[in-house]
Amino acid sequence: MRAPLFHLDHTLESGQVFRWSKHDEWWHGVIRDRAVRVRQNGDEIMADGISEERLRHYFRLDDDLEAIYEDIALDECIIPRIEQFRGLRLIRQDVWECSASYILASNSNVPRIKKMIGSLCRAYGREIDEGVYAFPTPEEILEGETDIACCRLGYRADWIRQYASMVYSGEFDLHELTAKDYAGAVKYLKQVKGIGNKVADCIALFSLEHLEAFPVDVRIARAMRENYGITGSYRNVSACARRYFGRYAGYAQEYLYMAEDRTRRRELTMCPLDTRIEEPRVQCGSRRS
Repeated sequence: MRAPLFHLDHTLESGQVFRWSKHDEWWHGVIRDRAVRVRQNGDEIMADGISEERLRHYFRLDDDLEAIYEDIALDECIIPRIEQFRGLRLIRQDVWECSASYILASNSNVPRIKKMIGSLCRAYGREIDEGVYAFPTPEEILEGETDIACCRLGYRADWIRQYASMVYSGEFDLHELTAKDYAGAVKYLKQVKGIGNKVADCIALFSLEHLEAFPVDVRIARAMRENYGITGSYRNVSACARRYFGRYAGYAQEYLYMAEDRTRRRELTMCPLDTRIEEPRVQCGSRRS
C-alpha cells in the first residue's frame, strides 16, 4: 500500500512500542493477536499478517501530518528536528497492552523493558506463531500457572498483577477510561499503583487519542531546559509544553525525544537563545506567534 509522509524506521525506533525488532529489511512485531512483518520501500509499505485497514489505523496514517507540522513548527528549535525525522508518526496502541507495558517500563531502559514484556508474553500469552506470543489478557495473567517471579519483573510483578486484577474485576474500567478527556484520563490512571505522571501521559498519548499529552523523561527534561529554558517540576514542564505546542504537543515531544539520542545530538544545534521561552512566559505557557 502507499503511505506518503511516513517513515517506518523513525516511527518504530522512537521508543513508543516495545515488541518490534528489525531483521534485514523487515520489521517483525505483534499487533494485538497478530504476528506481523512490515517493510518500506519509498512510499510503498509491504506487510504480512495484517489487513491494510488495521495497519493504517495502527500507524495513524489518517493523521494529517503536514497540518500537524504547520501547527507545531513554532521556532528554530523544533523545525530542524521535524525535518530530520520527517514521517515519524505516533502509533495507536491497544489501551490494555499499552497501559500494562508502561507500568513495566517504569524506571527502566528500552532493552530491559523489551525483555520484561517478552517474558510476560511467553509466560502467559497465547502462541500466535512459532515462538511468537500475544500480549496476555488480564484473565490470562491472573489464571496462568507460571510463577510470575520467573518473568524477572522485580517489584513491578506486584503492580502488574494488581492492575490485571483491577481491570478483570471492573474496579478499573478501560471503557470508562477511554471516554474521559485528557485531564480526567490522567487522574483516573494515577489511582493505579505504578502509574505516575509520566506513565499516565504515555498511556494518554499512545492509546487514548490525547495528542496534547507531553510525557517528560530525562531526555525531554534536558531538551526543554537546554532548548527552551523551561525547568521545574514534571507538572510545570509538561504543562508549559502543552500550552506552547498546543493540541499536537505529543507529536512535538516525539521529535524532540528522537533528537536527544546521544548519536543524534551532535547533528543538531541547540536552540538560539533569542528563541527560548522567557521565564515569565513559562508561567503563562503562551504559544509563540
